[in-house]
Amino acid sequence: MNEPSPQVIGLFLEEQARKRRTVYYSDIVARFGLPPMDGLWLNHPLSEIFDVLDQEDAMSNRPFRSAVVISKERNMPGNGFFEALERLRGIQTSNEQRLEAFTRELEATFGYPWKIQP
Repeated sequence: MNEPSPQVIGLFLEEQARKRRTVYYSDIVARFGLPPMDGLWLNHPLSEIFDVLDQEDAMSNRPFRSAVVISKERNMPGNGFFEALERLRGIQTSNEQRLEAFTRELEATFGYPWKIQP
């Protein structure tokens, strides 16, 4: 199976951000033909893809595109998102602060002027 590149996933996430929409992890898995998310996050292809995107966004001083991807069960991103916020932005969050940090990042992502790709 040929996995989509971080750039392809990144463009999709930018489109969702422009539309001010969130998307579930499972929807991305289905849309791009990725394996089901039934094991450890670090072993899933999205883990590496989101890490690449988050690093690109941090280096370019942009909000994280991965903020638009949420869990159906929790209605917010998984632990990897918050670990990336801490590692790449120095934003530390306790469990009680996660919703606020996610909301701030999501609003920044929605408000960012993502370029429309031809």
